Amino acid sequence: MTGSAHDPMGRRAHEVPPGVPRWVRLLALGLVVALVAVVVVMLLVGGEHGPGRHGG
Repeated sequence: MTGSAHDPMGRRAHEVPPGVPRWVRLLALGLVVALVAVVVVMLLVGGEHGPGRHGG
């Protein structure tokens, strides 16, 4: 015995899978920033809301 555990496929049993790719993290960060910007603009601009906006 060598002292290290292996699975039947020849890989180490305690091997950690690779992390999330950088482009996925950057895309997620960009989407979060865009969403926050949209919410902030909606809150700051506001506008006329209510039934009077849709009628004569």
